[in-house]
Amino acid sequence: MKIVDLSSRADIVEEMDRLDSSEEQLFRTLDQFQVVNRIFSRYRSALTRSVLRDMAKDPSRSYRLADLGAGGCDIARWLIRCSRKLGLRLEIIAIEHDPRVARYARAANAGYPEIQVVETDASNSGLWEGADYIFANHLMHHLTNEACIELIRQIDRSGPRLYVLNDLIRSTWAYYGFWLAASPFFRNSFIVQDGLASIRRGFTLPEVGALVRAAMPIHPVVILGRLPSRFFIWGGLSETFETLAYLSDSHNK
Repeated sequence: MKIVDLSSRADIVEEMDRLDSSEEQLFRTLDQFQVVNRIFSRYRSALTRSVLRDMAKDPSRSYRLADLGAGGCDIARWLIRCSRKLGLRLEIIAIEHDPRVARYARAANAGYPEIQVVETDASNSGLWEGADYIFANHLMHHLTNEACIELIRQIDRSGPRLYVLNDLIRSTWAYYGFWLAASPFFRNSFIVQDGLASIRRGFTLPEVGALVRAAMPIHPVVILGRLPSRFFIWGGLSETFETLAYLSDSHNK
């Protein structure tokens, strides 16, 4: 495997983002993402400690979450299953710009009437303004730095109770570790090549901090790094800051 330059974000296109890429491989990739996200993304602990914990404070009301760049909606479906088990009422608007991925998600969401898939760009803030929660997994690395800053600014200004942005830390350990871990198991899909490209397009923690500062948030924000090579941006209204403080105190758990 050749040595790659990870000193700065790479300007490369992932196969999944090419509209002329193989649909068969794309759908197989979305199937496999359910496993990849479960192992590497740490979304379950993040959303349990933030969204589900916050909803449980007042289980008598219903809540709305916007999932930006929702992909195949495997995380949205997990969150709905958890909400049902806890007796919480949650509706999710899943925003996905790729028509093929949106079609896959709608089929996969059969039996989940709480999830509405909307085919549009994640920057279409008119669809998610007023949501109680905003979540994005692996969206930021697809964007330019300027677009990331504007997205954080828009999300913060829309005033959700909580927002959670989760993405990849760019590092040599992450790049070669993912290659070693994923190559033997994920075949006939874009998982490995796009995963490596995603890491090259990822961020260092100082870069994430610079993006957040440039967005000039008006609500409390916590930035945390988590293994394996993840970062989380948690933000929200001041009355939910106890949840954010809990997350900050629990960063080693």
